[in-house]
Amino acid sequence: MVVNVYYYESLIFSDRNACLLLVTHINELPTIMKKLLLPFILIAFTANAQQKKTVDLKWKIADTLTYKTVMQDVILEKSKEQTENDSIAEKMSGMFKAMQEQLSDLKYETKLFPDKNGNVDIAMMLKKDKTDTTETLFSGMAKMNGNIVLRGKVSPQGELMSFYYKSAQNNLISILFELPTNPVAIGDEWDLKVDMISMDQNFKADTLYKKNVARLKDIKRNNGKKIAVIEYDIKEFVSGDFGNGMMAMFSKDKADKKTFMRMSHKATAEFDLEKGYWISYDGIMDVETNFSLMGMGGNKRTEFKLTPEK
Repeated sequence: MVVNVYYYESLIFSDRNACLLLVTHINELPTIMKKLLLPFILIAFTANAQQKKTVDLKWKIADTLTYKTVMQDVILEKSKEQTENDSIAEKMSGMFKAMQEQLSDLKYETKLFPDKNGNVDIAMMLKKDKTDTTETLFSGMAKMNGNIVLRGKVSPQGELMSFYYKSAQNNLISILFELPTNPVAIGDEWDLKVDMISMDQNFKADTLYKKNVARLKDIKRNNGKKIAVIEYDIKEFVSGDFGNGMMAMFSKDKADKKTFMRMSHKATAEFDLEKGYWISYDGIMDVETNFSLMGMGGNKRTEFKLTPEK
């Protein structure tokens, strides 16, 4: 009798159910096959147990935690067709380019602190350079609000609590601070409370697509610390027509072309499981559209970074 051990070995490591089936019926196998397969079964069960070990990601904020924060816009090049069709942008480009340059030079910091109910309050604020005495339109508006540009609240389990803020604000809070509310194992996926694209009632969609995935990529040791590595892959796309003639005027393409918007966010973050906070967050958000409101449109990239201050 010829025993194809390599077939059973591959079966064990590729299919957990097959492994369980073999264990259940192992007494029915010839003795020589038992001896050959048992080591592989033990290894497969050990590997599977390690892979399915779950961890809890929870914020542990007992005092104020401050992050150095990068939220920097990069304006990407428009296509030749977009530039030719966007007559409004041509006329307004000088003013908007100056505004965009001012926004790209702004510096931020984000503070996390516990509220009276044990939840985590989040406040991103404009960090004023003491040596810079100039004031932009944006910094002047932020100054009127105590330099706060973003607020939010999450539970210790990472659930978004600040439902009362505008969706654009909550999108950023979710992308940067939301955690899985249940224990997760390597390879597990969950979604975020995020809807990045927002149109009004005048828009009629005929094509749409959405992907919303956060994934526990790895659990590693770094200088004795247990670190969870999370990857984010979020994509949204919609195309269609504006029923309102006035709104259709702002499409940069010809009248017979569909108005579209495509947004994506990719990030990698590392979470200290013992201390309960990000030790790093690095992400890129891309926006592409042929819709322009007073010259504000085209392709844009925003870089996000969070680094705890020591």
